[in-house]
Amino acid sequence: MPIFTFRAKIGQEKSLARMTDLKANKEGSRVYAILIPDSLRGYCFVEGETQMDIEKAFSGIRVISGRAVANKPVSIEELSDFLIPRSSIEGLAQGDIVEIVDGPFKGLKAKLTRIEDSSQEITAELLDSAMSLPVKIHADYVKRIKSAVEQEQEQFGKFSL
Repeated sequence: MPIFTFRAKIGQEKSLARMTDLKANKEGSRVYAILIPDSLRGYCFVEGETQMDIEKAFSGIRVISGRAVANKPVSIEELSDFLIPRSSIEGLAQGDIVEIVDGPFKGLKAKLTRIEDSSQEITAELLDSAMSLPVKIHADYVKRIKSAVEQEQEQFGKFSL
């Protein structure tokens, strides 16, 4: 069965999936799956019998464009990156500067001092506080701003020691 890509309003992807699911179940349409990857905002992938069946299920829903992107199906191999779950700590390294995106320290910047693979937790020192305060946070609650390498280059200019 073909999989088509559709554009949605950014931030409305999950509500789009709920509305489409309700509409598809009522009408008995031939839409089988909806994939909304967190890493690709503003897009959703829909599997159905035909492109017309999918577009019919989307008719009347305002948060989506009514036509498939490029009017051609996407292969499952192209979606494999979105289907394989990734570790929360992947891409983080000691010395990285991160922003805390959730919890009591939301909005603060911190420097990673320790990463625990088994529990998916990181230990970070808050940069915005008056004294260095180590905090243990789950890796899902941080977003990397600068890597340790970028930070070193910024300190010493473009010449490294």
